[in-house]
Amino acid sequence: MQKRRGSFYRNSLVMIMLIASIPGVVMGFIIYWTVTNKIEGELQRLHHNKIIQQEKNIEAQFANLEMTFSHWAFEPNLGVKLKNLSFATDFEQVHELYRTLLIIEGSNPMIEKAALYIGSPRPVLMNKEGYDYQVNPGVLEQYKALMKREKSIYWMDAAGLPGAPKSSDGTSLALVNKLPGGPTEPYGLLIATLNKDRLEEQLKTLNPLGEGSTLLLNGDKQWKISSNGHRTNLDMALENEYESRGSKEDSFLFSYEKAVYSVSISQFNRLGNTWVFLSAEPLSSITSPVLLISKVILFVSIGGLLLSLLLSWMGSRRIYSPLDSLFRKLSGGHGREEYRNEFEWIEMKWDSLTKEGENLRSRLNLQLPVLREGFLMQLVQGYLFEFTEANIKERLKQFDLDSENKQIGAMVVQMRGLNWEKGARFSQGDEELVAFAVGNIAKELGENMGMPCDVLNFHDSSLGMFLTMPQEWSPERTKAWMRDFGNEMLQIIQKILKLQAVIVMGNTTTQISHVPYLFEETRQLLNYWDLKDTNELIDVVQFHKTSSQLAFPYNFMLEKELIHAIRIGSGEEAVKLARQFMDELTSAGLKKLVIQQGINQLLGSIQHNMLQSGINPIRMFEGANLFQELNQLNELGEMLRWLETRVVGAYVQEMVGKQDFQLKQFIETVMLYIQENYRTNLSLESCADHFGTSPYTLSRGIKQVTGINFIDFLTNLRIDQAKELLRTTTMKINEIADQVGYQHTYFNRIFKKAEGVSPSQYRDSVQKDYA
Repeated sequence: MQKRRGSFYRNSLVMIMLIASIPGVVMGFIIYWTVTNKIEGELQRLHHNKIIQQEKNIEAQFANLEMTFSHWAFEPNLGVKLKNLSFATDFEQVHELYRTLLIIEGSNPMIEKAALYIGSPRPVLMNKEGYDYQVNPGVLEQYKALMKREKSIYWMDAAGLPGAPKSSDGTSLALVNKLPGGPTEPYGLLIATLNKDRLEEQLKTLNPLGEGSTLLLNGDKQWKISSNGHRTNLDMALENEYESRGSKEDSFLFSYEKAVYSVSISQFNRLGNTWVFLSAEPLSSITSPVLLISKVILFVSIGGLLLSLLLSWMGSRRIYSPLDSLFRKLSGGHGREEYRNEFEWIEMKWDSLTKEGENLRSRLNLQLPVLREGFLMQLVQGYLFEFTEANIKERLKQFDLDSENKQIGAMVVQMRGLNWEKGARFSQGDEELVAFAVGNIAKELGENMGMPCDVLNFHDSSLGMFLTMPQEWSPERTKAWMRDFGNEMLQIIQKILKLQAVIVMGNTTTQISHVPYLFEETRQLLNYWDLKDTNELIDVVQFHKTSSQLAFPYNFMLEKELIHAIRIGSGEEAVKLARQFMDELTSAGLKKLVIQQGINQLLGSIQHNMLQSGINPIRMFEGANLFQELNQLNELGEMLRWLETRVVGAYVQEMVGKQDFQLKQFIETVMLYIQENYRTNLSLESCADHFGTSPYTLSRGIKQVTGINFIDFLTNLRIDQAKELLRTTTMKINEIADQVGYQHTYFNRIFKKAEGVSPSQYRDSVQKDYA
């Protein structure tokens, strides 16, 4: 382990090796894969051009042969007189023919044999070796077929000549010219057979490197001549590939038996027929010089790689020695294998210590205000009752809050105007954002006014302000400073946030243990703000002096009318009465506590009638606590909308869906009739007769709509009217009994049964309450 080198040693070794040798290797591969491909393409192009030029030379030789041979057809010795030539008597003319044939054979090195066929008067075939009369019928038919061809001069396979021997070692060509040349009726044929070896040598010139093969094909496939002397497997595969590709390409690459051939194609017309040269040359023979150069470069690069490896190893040892000594001193010889290299280990240690210090510093700075706010929240909510005065002051000092020789002041701010209508400044869910902004305003304002202010978020759109003021300040000066602070905060909140707020100024104390009671008293006064004011500053001391003047108006008759409208399903009338109820409730003032108590009373009566009508409020409102929802509303408009939509509208909709509307209207008419005639001697039968229905139907309808039977409804109506007269008039008991349709003795018994006390006792209790 002590002798092993670190990863930096290995990395530096590899790096030096790459710097020293990889460029050469890369250059070798670049030359091999790119330059070689370009040179191969260029050599292939040059090879194709050379083949095309050589093919043109061969084509010129064939053209010269055709022209020379066609001239011999007009030689005088080969004229019309041959029709009457006698080989037995016309010795001189026959000798002249021999001489002409010898001259024809010597006129072109490609001609191997020249022959003359004369069809009359006796068919004879003549060459330089002699003449032979043709008597074989099959041979004669072949000659006749040759003379009947349309063209006067044409090429053909030498193996197809009459009487030619069949050979398996390849074929040659023959040039045939009719005698005489022209459109007249032929009387003979002048035939020149090409030298097979000379023809193959001409084809081999299309493969200058001496490898591969060359094919000469006739357009109608009458012959297929190979430069190899006979057709090989390569020739047949090359021919098949050419036929499958067609004549669209002039060169292509052809793979055969793990070798790649560069194939060049050349086509030209001879005597009306298309001749095709297919020249196939192995690609390796073309590119072998370039491959040799590439291999030399690769070998030299690999040798340079090995040499650079040796030099890199020696240089890396020298470079690594001081770093290894430094690392051993820093790490103590431990932990080397846990990191990729030594520099990363040193950098990691440095960054780790730096980040750890920064994290501890930032966490301390971030957590100190949070811890102080949490401690103050526990103090305000009364959770630190087990701590002594000295302990709490010591803890406050730890949180950079000195309470020695200080008096603690409590203030609470409640934000208003947080409506979530479209186009409003804030949307629903922005309560915490608004509270954060107001808290920052309070802190900055306290600092500007020279007094520390700690903000406590109660998470109900209200904030508490923990103020520490000098103990030597008088109560008047303290209240004046808190009033200035509150008024300035109201103006800033309205100007910057476009919101209203209510701020309650609490009392001050020098005893830390009194802080929970101080804030509890201050928060309770949030229920007494006047909803008609946009901004309000409430002083605890002044409020206690005027709290006895709070009135609580509540219209019970309007409550009954509202409940009645709901029960009959009259939505518009119910909403109208709800607004009228809110107007009368706020007629004596807009104190939040008074309005919420009045709506709570109405809500209780509505839920009571729901139960009487057979409607389950828990199911209807899905278990929601309506009283808690109401207590969370801080705006008069929100309370009215909540009452109209959440309570009245939902109840009306439920009633309309539950009861038959025509029945409710009918029963409503009956109930109005009862209310107008309850002073008379009414009965179920008389009411049924009045409305033209049966007592049973009427009783069932009243029970279905009101939840009580006819007698109970009439009794409740009379008792309620009697209670109203007892409260508001000085009429005698017997007069009230006559007024509501009862005899005196029966009235006393019915009233006591319903209310638990006699009419006179009820009057006495009501008068005491008002007194």
